[in-house]
Amino acid sequence: MSEFMDTVDLERSLLRLVTKSKMYANLYMNRVRMDFFTSEPRKFIFGAAQRTHADTKSHLTRRLIEFELKHKVDPEDKAIYEGEWNIIEGITVQETPDSIIDRLVEAVTGRTLMDSFDDIAEQMEKGDIVRAVELFKQSAMQLSTVKEDQPIRCLTDHEHRKERIKDKQLHPEKYTGLKTGIFPTFDKKTGGFFKGEMTLVAGVTGLGKSTLIKALQWGIIQTNPGVNVLHIANEEYSEQVENKFDSLITEIPYLDFKLGRITDADLDVWDAKMKEMKEKSGVEFGQIYSKEVPAFTDVTLVEQAYRELESQGIKIHIILIDHLPHIVPILKAYGENDERWKAAGDCKELARSLGVPVVVPTQAATDVEDKQMRGRRAGKLDVYGSKGQVHVANNFLIITYRGKDQTQTDRPEYERDVYWLVDCKKNRDGPPFSFNAKHHVYYGKVEEVAEDGDGNLADAENITSDDKQKAEADDILTEADDRLESEVKIVTEDESGKDDIGDLGGEVSAEIANEFSKVPDSIFRRLSRRKLEEVG
Repeated sequence: MSEFMDTVDLERSLLRLVTKSKMYANLYMNRVRMDFFTSEPRKFIFGAAQRTHADTKSHLTRRLIEFELKHKVDPEDKAIYEGEWNIIEGITVQETPDSIIDRLVEAVTGRTLMDSFDDIAEQMEKGDIVRAVELFKQSAMQLSTVKEDQPIRCLTDHEHRKERIKDKQLHPEKYTGLKTGIFPTFDKKTGGFFKGEMTLVAGVTGLGKSTLIKALQWGIIQTNPGVNVLHIANEEYSEQVENKFDSLITEIPYLDFKLGRITDADLDVWDAKMKEMKEKSGVEFGQIYSKEVPAFTDVTLVEQAYRELESQGIKIHIILIDHLPHIVPILKAYGENDERWKAAGDCKELARSLGVPVVVPTQAATDVEDKQMRGRRAGKLDVYGSKGQVHVANNFLIITYRGKDQTQTDRPEYERDVYWLVDCKKNRDGPPFSFNAKHHVYYGKVEEVAEDGDGNLADAENITSDDKQKAEADDILTEADDRLESEVKIVTEDESGKDDIGDLGGEVSAEIANEFSKVPDSIFRRLSRRKLEEVG
């Protein structure tokens, strides 16, 4: 324990380096953290050095420290602070800055760990084992993902941003997210999956969320050379994941793999495909790593898998967890809704702490199935359980059923390919959008398509103004359904040509009436007639 506390020489050496010259300050100041220092005088000196560098891009000098001491330190303590500065100024540093910083990071981790053990021991003495376990898991996650402190920046001090902006001009590819490879509209409108962000995907049971996760993984490694994916399976077992992957990359039906019906010819196709991928891995293709974890466990197991691969020299660039309802939160939850929200928050923190994108599917609200059967779009918060899941996500997609490929008359109805509406309800950097997709049920391929389940074209780039108005009006009606206790009914037109709004169980709120007023009259009347038909 003394090694964790006895870091005085290291602290003074580091302060000497960052106050010795402008070059050292520029190179290392952003890697130095306040919690490296164990005394108030050294913390004060570092704070002064940090402010000087932020304001002038230079290093702290004796003249500046004397000014700081004169105006900010109690006269009774001034001699102690001056003595500390004199010691630091007279030190000859033997170690490299990187070595000193690494040792101080270890020391901070050690001190934090000892404090955590004290808290855990205190809970165990009280007999609160559940709380002790929670603290242990929290500490483990925090300690293994310690990040370098970032300085507070003045936004009008733009010089440090200028170089980054210029670099983006020259190398825009360095600053884009990971492309899905299967949804060009999503890739174009969001830039892809970005480090530290979580994307939530909702759909009703059996729609194909797990299938979509595998299709995304395959698309990602084909579109982003050298990118490695970690797939966490807490719902499906390992062999099932492997069989679905084999089916997806070869387009040989999944059941042929699962039930042993694969022919020798198809087996040769599969073998050749796998060998080709292995030869191209690391250059044209990254790798997909799969880890089966028990259902109803927390994200610390996900991090363990990430660290295990990291220890083998394998860098993971994105994590896909299948799925959220089988994740339990690290902290104690009070009810199912609270549990889902906290579990989503843990996934978001996992993305931030590891610096990778995390994609996780969740269950859509029970009324989504009814909405999609009536041709209605899902609402902005149509998830099962706490709406907090959506709030913590950077992007939120909800998938609804649009119909089956009725041209496949050679297949039974239940084996025909399925059309989806992929509705991006929350886009971290722009407005919501949607597009159509097709799920090839035999082998799990998913792709964006122009047509929907009714055979209509729906090119996202060529939607008419009238189509947009209908979509916006449909969203307003959907929100109204979600927020009113009774169905909305439209009464006949009055003499002025406007529609009166009533309801079946009470008055429509002024807020919702205001929302309806935004809908163009022509669109409103068409939706009103459809609404009356639905109500009966």
